[in-house]
Amino acid sequence: MNRKFNLIAGLLLALATTMMAAGLASANPLPKSLGKVDPNAPCFRWPAVDLDGDGVYDRVDYCPDTPKGCAVDQWGCSSDADGDGVCDELDRCANTPKGEKADKEGCSASQSPMAAVTPPVEKPRPVTPPPAPAPPPPPPAPKTEVERQLVEGGTVRLQNILFETGSAKLLPESEKSLNEAGEALAKYPDLQIEIGGHSDSRGAAAANRRLSQSRAESVREYLLSHFSALRSDNLVAKGYGESQPLNQERTAAELQENRRVELKVLNPQVLPGNVKIER
Repeated sequence: MNRKFNLIAGLLLALATTMMAAGLASANPLPKSLGKVDPNAPCFRWPAVDLDGDGVYDRVDYCPDTPKGCAVDQWGCSSDADGDGVCDELDRCANTPKGEKADKEGCSASQSPMAAVTPPVEKPRPVTPPPAPAPPPPPPAPKTEVERQLVEGGTVRLQNILFETGSAKLLPESEKSLNEAGEALAKYPDLQIEIGGHSDSRGAAAANRRLSQSRAESVREYLLSHFSALRSDNLVAKGYGESQPLNQERTAAELQENRRVELKVLNPQVLPGNVKIER
């Protein structure tokens, strides 16, 4: 009877102890600030402890005093190939003779101090120079006679620029030559161009100068209005009248030759110097 009573009392006491432990665990949960827990530790989820900071919990750490900087295996132990008591990661003299006492850097008295502190000198690697940049491609060759004269000599004498008699009004027959000139100038928008107007010697010199000035301005206005790449400050009109004749005006053809419009480049350094001239 007493044995049965003692058995029942023991079971009740074990049950009460388990319930009390469960209550304490629920009433006192682990603090939220706890960084790590060891899920395989006994006594519920016991805080993970790693006193030497080698990444292996003390519960399974066979080498609990591993120095900082040493690599360890799964049991928390480091490697020491020459057996001098300094792990390989901290050993600055990796071939310490057996039986010689090493310092904290793994070097014995027989080893050169310079070998422990002087890193090996690396030979400088030869530097391969970068390849030279490819030369820029040459500008395209001129496509028209007007462009050829512009690039080769910096002066263009426009052909078939016709006006109404005694007027600065351009005739429709002039448009072909003016368009060729405009297309050539548009390829070099930085050129500064003088549009020179010239007349024959018939009539008063002052009147001829005014007429040639008006005709040069008409050509300038046509080029600016038909070619947006041209800038007004790069085109200037100037009338020379009869002051620069090309001949003695002995025939009607020579008179016509003196009544002309010329384009002159004022800043020839802008022109490309390596353009192939096709004749």
